[in-house]
Amino acid sequence: MDGEMKAQSDPKKWEKGENGIIPWLIFERVEGLVISGRGLLDGQGKGWWDIHCRDHPGPMMTFSNCRNVILRSLRFRNSAQSHVLVMGSQNVHIKYINIKSPEVSPNTDGVHITSSSAVSITHSDFATGRGGTEVAVEDIRVAHVNFTGTTNGARIKTWPGGSGYVRGVEFFDIRFTSVQNPIIIDQFYGCASNCLQTEKAVLIEKVKYMKMSGTSRTEVAMKLECSGKNACSNVFMRDIDLSPANGIVSVSSLCSFVQGSTQGIIRPSSCIH
Repeated sequence: MDGEMKAQSDPKKWEKGENGIIPWLIFERVEGLVISGRGLLDGQGKGWWDIHCRDHPGPMMTFSNCRNVILRSLRFRNSAQSHVLVMGSQNVHIKYINIKSPEVSPNTDGVHITSSSAVSITHSDFATGRGGTEVAVEDIRVAHVNFTGTTNGARIKTWPGGSGYVRGVEFFDIRFTSVQNPIIIDQFYGCASNCLQTEKAVLIEKVKYMKMSGTSRTEVAMKLECSGKNACSNVFMRDIDLSPANGIVSVSSLCSFVQGSTQGIIRPSSCIH
């Protein structure tokens, strides 16, 4: 794919179906798909950003129940919501893509992955708004990626009271530039004030953070908040070097119920036990 492809900029002109706004680009139950080129996909999402997210058209590009997919070298701009969604899919390889949206744009995650396995994201650049790359599945590798000005970087989130597991996730060779939460595990996503007492939590295990550096624009550069009912286990860190961005005096780490080990230089000091 070359050239430029633009979505309709006026929310009122988007076509509606039985289930609401019809999303832009969906690939469903496709096997052996390759999407490649230097083209630009512009979601022109500014008109949606002040509208409640339940009324949004969803991600710019969705892979649903697909197998053996390659997404390579495309540029994504200004989605109404997430830029790329991988859902219920296997063997999806995303590489050399560039995703950009303004810092003030809400929920414009770079790549959102759910209910999928064997997904890799490599050699890519993300400069999005309130969102980054999110993983909540099995056998995920995120490598050689730059995050610039995003809310989140290497992030795993789960809802309280959930079940199942997140395991076999590896973050390698990641660079952060003024990222709000460079390294974060959040087992209490969307949590109300009393939900800490829930008896259930998604199991998170076998997570690796290796060769990661850059700047944090908050004081807590590494925040690993896991549930006392189902602690995060086998978390491994090696060669982490995070420093404060402009305006931040120092950075620290915060852990709750995390078991694992470290190797090499870890800055700020690790709180993993």
